[in-house]
This record gives sequence, C-alpha cells and structure tokens, in this order.
Amino acid sequence: MAADRGSHGAELAEGGSAVSRQAPAATADAEPLQLTLQAAAQIRGLIIDRVLLPGEKILQVELAERIGVSRSPLREALRTLESEGVVAYEINRGYVVARLGDDDLAQLYRMRALLEDELLRTVRRPDPAVLAELRELNDKMMVSIDERDVAAVLRYNREFHFAIFDLSPLGQIRKEVGRLWQMSDIYSAAWWRRQPEAKKRIGAEHKAIISALRKFDLDKLVEICATHRTGGLERSVSSGYW
Repeated sequence: MAADRGSHGAELAEGGSAVSRQAPAATADAEPLQLTLQAAAQIRGLIIDRVLLPGEKILQVELAERIGVSRSPLREALRTLESEGVVAYEINRGYVVARLGDDDLAQLYRMRALLEDELLRTVRRPDPAVLAELRELNDKMMVSIDERDVAAVLRYNREFHFAIFDLSPLGQIRKEVGRLWQMSDIYSAAWWRRQPEAKKRIGAEHKAIISALRKFDLDKLVEICATHRTGGLERSVSSGYW
C-alpha cells in the first residue's frame, strides 16, 4: 500500500521546455521515495520471516544497518508501516512491531468482509487474459506450498485476490483492503508454516473462484470468497503467531 500512496505523478505543462525544467526535480523526488518503499518492503519481510516479532521494539540504528539504508528513509518507511498498522509507535518505547489479539483479527476480517464484498459485487467481466493470469498465479502458489516458501505463498495469494479486486472501479476501497491484508500477513505466514497440507483445499477454492468469475456469477463469487475468507480467519486465530 505504500506504493499506492507514493505514486502521485508530476503534473507537467505543455511544451518541451516546461517538461525539461520539471523533470530533474521529479527524478530527485523519486529516488528517496524508492528508498523508502524498498526499506518498508524489507521490514515487512523481516516481520513475516519472524526476525522481528510482534511487540518487539524496533532498534532503528541496528535495523538501518541490517537493511542497508540511512536513518532518513528508515524513518519514512516506519511511518508508512505505521499508517498500514504493521508497526505502532509507543511513548517511551518508540516503534514496535504491532501485535494483534484474536479480537483484533476478528474485527480486521469483519472489515475485510464488508469491503471485499463491495469490490466483488462491482467487478467488471474479466477478459481471457485475466482468467489466464489467475490460473497461473494459483499454479505458482501451489508450487510454492510444495517448496514451503511461505513468502512466495503469501505473495502469489495476494496477487491472485488483488487481480480480482482490481476489476472493481472502487479504488479507495481497494486501497483500504490492501492495508487490512498487510496487517494480517504475519499471522497468515505463521499458519502456513504450520499447515502446508492445506494445498488441496486452498487450490480447489481458488479454482471455484475462477470458475464463478468466468461465468460472471457475482453472487456465487461473493459466496465462495466469503467461505474462503472465513477459513482464513479461523486458521489465523487457531494458530496464533506461532
């Protein structure tokens, strides 16, 4: 979601001279932004890989050295992650990795249910290229499950679902759904590490989602995705972070 907030394009005046005067500033702005986005992605990875644990204080000097950035982009990355709910700022402690209890997760999934249903009910009919992309992403996810590559499982699962969400014109709702997914990723990762045998069921549910989308049966799509999402909540709550 950091990319969503940081992708504002520069407004250029007509005429070559105006573009040439403004382009260097745009390039200068893009470089620190890219460093911030990269740092945020690296910190998310450390949290998902359990290098940084829920509730743990983030030592900024050590973290900056670990991911190879200066303090300035690191601070901006932490602010970005705070806005996503991935880290939190506590008085007298500074930044810590956010910790979610079962009730927090239940509320998060309830918000996801309300917002995702809106997205799914407003998707446009997918073309063959989108359906092919979904099948490919599901296949890659199944391979990643076999390889026990949890980071890849999460990535392909996210890309699968957001390829569908992106068919909706409701961009602001899509952004908020992305933020909610970011908050629950570390709990999803913990479950996948413990339950890799879920491949068959998850794969079947994804295929059913693709089938409903291909038939453009939106009621069925919402129903299947609701069952799929509920299973995700039950798995996350039952497994906890560990």
